[in-house]
Amino acid sequence: MKLNDWPLNDKPSGRLPIYTRSNASEVLGAPLSPLGWTAVWRKAFEPGSIDGYIATGGFEEDEFLREVGEVYGAFGGYFYLNLSAMLILMDRLDGSAAQLASAFDDHPDMPKYERQAWYVSPTATERLAAWKADILAGKTPDSLPILQAESFAARKSRPDLSTLTDDELVGRIRDMQPPIWRGGEIHVIVGIAGLIAMGQLQTALASIGRANDLSRLCSTGREIETADIAKTLWTISRLVRRTPALIQRLERGFGDGLGEDIDHRFNELFGEFMSIHGSRGDNEWDLAGRTFETTPANALTLIASMAKQADEADPSQAQVRNAQNQQNALAAIRAQVSDDKFTEIHNAIQAVDIWFAARERSKNTNIRFVHEVRMACEELASRAVRRGVLGKAEAFYMLLDSELEPFIAKPDAFASGLQDRLEVLREVALREPPFIVNGAYATPESWPKRKAAKQTRAVVGEKLSGVGCSPGRIRGRARIILDASDPGALEPGDILVTRTSNPSWTPLFLVAGGVVTELGLFNSHASIVSRELGVPCVVSVVGATNRIPDGALIDLDGDTGAVEIVDV
Repeated sequence: MKLNDWPLNDKPSGRLPIYTRSNASEVLGAPLSPLGWTAVWRKAFEPGSIDGYIATGGFEEDEFLREVGEVYGAFGGYFYLNLSAMLILMDRLDGSAAQLASAFDDHPDMPKYERQAWYVSPTATERLAAWKADILAGKTPDSLPILQAESFAARKSRPDLSTLTDDELVGRIRDMQPPIWRGGEIHVIVGIAGLIAMGQLQTALASIGRANDLSRLCSTGREIETADIAKTLWTISRLVRRTPALIQRLERGFGDGLGEDIDHRFNELFGEFMSIHGSRGDNEWDLAGRTFETTPANALTLIASMAKQADEADPSQAQVRNAQNQQNALAAIRAQVSDDKFTEIHNAIQAVDIWFAARERSKNTNIRFVHEVRMACEELASRAVRRGVLGKAEAFYMLLDSELEPFIAKPDAFASGLQDRLEVLREVALREPPFIVNGAYATPESWPKRKAAKQTRAVVGEKLSGVGCSPGRIRGRARIILDASDPGALEPGDILVTRTSNPSWTPLFLVAGGVVTELGLFNSHASIVSRELGVPCVVSVVGATNRIPDGALIDLDGDTGAVEIVDV
């Protein structure tokens, strides 16, 4: 099988032709597994997401053809977000589509925004105006806490998977797809609502010349579920820091198990962490992604890194600082503007706070259901290996959703084909996908290999620019980290520099003094969690992992988005 024949080479939508890797690389950075894409996204999350766009009031039911790629795309095996759908919605909301499109002007494949006749819909505009009022009032969907409770129940009621038949395991996979569908609808609603609330706040602040206060005003200390990963591991790391025997054990390595001689309290805390957060991990939206439950050693490595940090880095103290920073900024604004303007800004801050927290809650909820599918797949994959059908468990994830039942019936008929797909997937991982797809894309075999994408090293005195997303200034040594499970030389106070982040990176934010990412926006994972944990952060620094030398002394300004090379 050739790369161009890979089953995840979708054809872009004719009506909604523009796609981007922006933020998509944070959701699914690695190439997609065929089973993860078809069983989770195509079968459930994407149709649910279309329902979400319709539920906002911004689209009519018949404006979606329910064809492949109207909300998400898989091109050359990589995940893309459909930008056209968002542009049309913003056009109908307040005419800001051109402004949104301009954020991608640096990319040559991004076309100039041109409104088509069918984009105009006074009815949709009227409905969106009513929804915007609900957004600014913080009216989150009642269905979110209901689905969240179901996700916890699904985890708690998980049977002993080893006792289920193959057919029963496939049945459990099918049982998780309807709630993932519903989760797709909710996730689109809360995600778009957060962007609208943030846009309202940005506009209000810009009108009074205080645009740089955005990150400080959004650091409110509201509990963000994703940040709870770091807070829980922080508690465990304090136990490790106080217990020399645990430190030694971590230094030697636990392998994939905890060992019988570990302190009982450690086992208890770690077990609680796994029960709540075991579904999180690198590339967690893909079934083939490794999570804390499938690979406990990854969590243990993070604990070992966090144990190096002094108690002063306690994230609860960051919440106190965040609240004080916000109050100081609000006081300055209060002295500058009228009562009506201050109320407008204050309400917008609260709306951003509420919707960003809802977005992270929605993400956690969806990931729990995805993980229950994963664990059933893990059992089926391990059985196939034990029976000699597959040489490696990862080959199981090369199946398509439609091939699950046939594979269970006649696994030998699939063995060689799955191995071929696995080899092609490894080739996919070597390629650099285009950032923008506009109606068509070059054949994947023509995409450059990652190792060829070298950029000029920054020199002393050079300033790189990005988007300041978490306030504060810090000077520290840059540490280029590309794998959260291998933090390498990262020491307390160093500045973590990486391509993008996901929840498996969150604990490292409490080790680092600051964070720089190549990708992401104000509502990306690194931005939201950095603000919650009180860590200065700059995102969208183009080529940061290549341009910033490992070990260089750098200044990071989380307010302005500036990153300066001080010494190499």
